[in-house]
Amino acid sequence: MKPKRKHIVTLIVAVTSVLAAAAVFAQMLSSFYSPPVVRMTGTVQPYAEEKSNGLNTLTLTAGGTKILFLVSRVDTMTGSDPGMMLLDRIFPPRLHLTGAPQNLAPLESSDSAGKVFTLEGFLYIQDGNYAIASVTAATNPAQ
Repeated sequence: MKPKRKHIVTLIVAVTSVLAAAAVFAQMLSSFYSPPVVRMTGTVQPYAEEKSNGLNTLTLTAGGTKILFLVSRVDTMTGSDPGMMLLDRIFPPRLHLTGAPQNLAPLESSDSAGKVFTLEGFLYIQDGNYAIASVTAATNPAQ
């Protein structure tokens, strides 16, 4: 093998090894990733497709029920707190709710329209899932 060709082969092997090591390292780090715990406060409204793309509005699906959630406040309990800017990362503005049935029941009830709720749980932005740990109805509607 000529010296020049030998250097090219060595360089290709080195680059391939570095890229493989980087891929393995990225895979290991992703297993440690934990979604942020997010608390959202907003008003529940009956689902209407024409209103589903409004400013700070999310379409929430729990079971077979769709509702609109007009978000008034967002707090990230872990990591940095981007506040309402977190809503910009949820595209399309739809989340599938998961969690204990007793936590989701207040949102699915027919008398929830117009009420203010605070939802807290793990937000999986890329999957469009919100694992609800707690749902609290506001005692004071002006919250």
